[in-house]
Amino acid sequence: MKVHEYQAKALLAEFGISVPEGKVAATAAEAGKIARELGGKVVIKAQVFAGGRGKAGGIRVAEGPEEAERLAGEMLGRRLVTYQTTAEGVPVSKVLVEKAVDIQKELYLSIIVDNTTRMPVVMASAAGGIDIEEVARASPEKILKAYVDPAMGFQAFQGRKLAYGMGLEQAQIRAAADLMASLYRLFVSKDCSLAEINPLTVTSEGKLLALDAKLNFDDNALFRHPEIEALRDVEQEDPLEVK
Repeated sequence: MKVHEYQAKALLAEFGISVPEGKVAATAAEAGKIARELGGKVVIKAQVFAGGRGKAGGIRVAEGPEEAERLAGEMLGRRLVTYQTTAEGVPVSKVLVEKAVDIQKELYLSIIVDNTTRMPVVMASAAGGIDIEEVARASPEKILKAYVDPAMGFQAFQGRKLAYGMGLEQAQIRAAADLMASLYRLFVSKDCSLAEINPLTVTSEGKLLALDAKLNFDDNALFRHPEIEALRDVEQEDPLEVK
């Protein structure tokens, strides 16, 4: 089961991972109001179960509330077509309005279960903000991995090693390792099949921020998580896959 970006970020925040300030809107007027509350430049992001939103016009920057309302109005009620959708696209019924972030560096971080070892593997890369499959194909050496023994859990030394390999400054390594540990706790406690932050940004102030997030959950474990099941958006799912 998938959830929207705004829902994934709410879960990340519950586990102590910093995300941009923002709120979700279902109408253009709501988007304008949120932009006014945030102040300054904002980013309008279509909430759909598909990658490639930026190139498809599903992520736009607004200089103020009036432009935010206009851009949200252009997205809401439409169907967004990306390289991951069919030609019909997917409906946009909500947009996430976030305060724009001054980005210094974009990183990649994710956790999946390795099919061969059946162990969780934390993957990190200094090449964030782009399709990780493209990185894996063109420059596999840029993707760092740490396999986690479920009995031991994610270890601090693993986090420090990954953070160092991502090229972070000494002052940021501890924070990055703590963030990875928090993401692992979320992954395990919520029975995730994927937990991905792409990009994980370093701001101009040197802080780590989850600029985009994706969480997928094990369908067979949803009976343990009614709070996750309640987040389901059937409208975004493939009708053939909806149970």
